[in-house]
Amino acid sequence: MGMSVRVLRPVSVVRPDLVILEYNSVFGVERAITVPYDPGFVRTCAHFSNLYQGASLLALCDLLADKGYDIVDSNGAGNNAYFVRRDLHHGLRVLSPEEGSVVSKFAESRDEKGELSFVRGAERLHVIRGLPVTNTRTGLEERI
Repeated sequence: MGMSVRVLRPVSVVRPDLVILEYNSVFGVERAITVPYDPGFVRTCAHFSNLYQGASLLALCDLLADKGYDIVDSNGAGNNAYFVRRDLHHGLRVLSPEEGSVVSKFAESRDEKGELSFVRGAERLHVIRGLPVTNTRTGLEERI
């Protein structure tokens, strides 16, 4: 599993009211996936594009739902999701992962020479196609 999922899963000593997590919208919302855990992971070294990092929103929604949190919003930039503890009876509209997903607006991808490539939309997923990811529901390695 990726760093965020691997780090958060065993945490049980604190239960904040609000959790804000960064997700990778390039991974889409259809699959619960994360980059495989690597304690020395550096996204600029993992793949030239800088697009291969983090976890999908669905993977984070699964993890936080298991811990008693509801997804209630995402930021307009498409990289942060907001979760509130369910037992607080918060009264906020609970979103599905699809409703909470916002395609990121960032254009920070790089080409093989390290130059900004400004790849956008679905083309970003094509750049990292074939790289390994961990399915957080099965624990099995898959390919993007």
